[in-house]
Amino acid sequence: MSTVAVYSLENFVADLRQSFAEHDDLVGRANSVAEVLEHLLSVGGWVQELIEKGGYGALPGSTYVDDTYGHPAAGFHITCGAQKPGAYNSPHDHGAGWVVYGTYEGAIEQTRWGWDYADGLLKPRLVARTSFVQPAGQAAYFLPGEAHDTRNVAERSVVVRVESQKVSTLWRHRYDKEKNTAKAFMG
Repeated sequence: MSTVAVYSLENFVADLRQSFAEHDDLVGRANSVAEVLEHLLSVGGWVQELIEKGGYGALPGSTYVDDTYGHPAAGFHITCGAQKPGAYNSPHDHGAGWVVYGTYEGAIEQTRWGWDYADGLLKPRLVARTSFVQPAGQAAYFLPGEAHDTRNVAERSVVVRVESQKVSTLWRHRYDKEKNTAKAFMG
């Protein structure tokens, strides 16, 4: 990992590119990217510079898209955003891509969802499998097809995400836990 006085966006990108180049399996890449992200969370650098500009609007969302590395194709994507109290993103997956979430400030609750086939293969029920609070300094990833939701459980949380490919370019699903349905969408 880069060992510089200020961990710039350029240093962060270089370390992420190295993670993609050195690992050719999904889990190896996701673990390596999570380690790089946890390093960023511990030192701040460019994220802290964005926060110091002030307010929710100081965090631009889309920060970087790579033209060489990614999964399932080139285009890993870095985002940074602030979440207001109680902000909730209902159960969803990331299609053929995967995402590493890093909490820089505050805390988010992540819940992993799955299908229960106790009533038969034609009557699956969407159920929460595990839930955990991800405090500042921690990263967690979700592989292709894994469904999860996120909820901000702090006054304000700042989350940095590394998407294996810009998820808005992938078909993925949003799940309705009450109706046990999945709706495909892109965007």
